[in-house]
Amino acid sequence: MLRLVSSFAAAVSVATLLATAAVAAPTAAELFFERPYLSKVAAGTTLTYAYKHVTAEAKLGDGFEETLEMKVGAPADDPTKRIADVLIHRGDKEGEAGPFPTMNGNPIAMILLERDVKELAQLSKGSPFYLRNRVREHLSSGTVTPARFSFDGHEVEGWKLTMRPFAEDPNKDKLLELAGRRYEFLFSDAVPGGLYSIDVVTPKAAGDANIIETSLTLTGASVAPAVK
Repeated sequence: MLRLVSSFAAAVSVATLLATAAVAAPTAAELFFERPYLSKVAAGTTLTYAYKHVTAEAKLGDGFEETLEMKVGAPADDPTKRIADVLIHRGDKEGEAGPFPTMNGNPIAMILLERDVKELAQLSKGSPFYLRNRVREHLSSGTVTPARFSFDGHEVEGWKLTMRPFAEDPNKDKLLELAGRRYEFLFSDAVPGGLYSIDVVTPKAAGDANIIETSLTLTGASVAPAVK
């Protein structure tokens, strides 16, 4: 009888742990929009990301690689807030984006997603407003699952957000193969800035290869020396 009670208690404990884990999982909206990732980053920190865009055919646009440096600062009147400026390096060319006044989310993701929507609109001849709204809706309702990945030589635990915004869209026929585009985001509190990577993949209709691949990955963080 004691063994039976012990087994039952163990089963209840496992069930409780599983239920707690399920409750602890963030929603997609919380993970992408609501967490104060940059408030945990010290002012004066630069987060560096590798950006890569690959296309299978010339008609889909040019492929390229970039390095994005997001410099995190704080306004003089409120050191608890954060402002992000992004320098974009592509070969010998340099651009910039920002400033992004922010408390929640990671603004580096918006650079990729704005480019993504622009590309979708150009290739499909569709409305960027419609496409942007579909992506935003799914950022709030995508699927969130636990994830483990390697960063800076260590295994870290986090969350994976996945979505396919156009898979069931009433206008997906106009998007052709672009309707199959899928997005994957990896987040972790153990990673500076909260966001580790974004992968956006557009497979061929047959599913045997990809026609467009875009990725953004955090490669490091550095802190500027204090000014004496």
